Amino acid sequence: MNNLIKKLLYRSNHRGTKEMDLLIGGFANENLKKFTLEELNEFEILLNFTDKELSSWLVDNNSNKELENLSISKKIKNFKIKF
Repeated sequence: MNNLIKKLLYRSNHRGTKEMDLLIGGFANENLKKFTLEELNEFEILLNFTDKELSSWLVDNNSNKELENLSISKKIKNFKIKF
């Protein structure tokens, strides 16, 4: 499970856009070590969405049923970035 967490942390912090690096990477840095294997697997599914799709859902609050069907989606929506 440790290798999976390392892989997910890397993918979360190297998204391609600085905004998603901060949002998704910040969430991952703070939460992945507390996740169950099921949550880690869901998070890996989430990482397969494009930055544009994630930004539309997270920042613009557009509906995305595929993302909203993931049980971790509420945790991500409720995550507050600390600057």
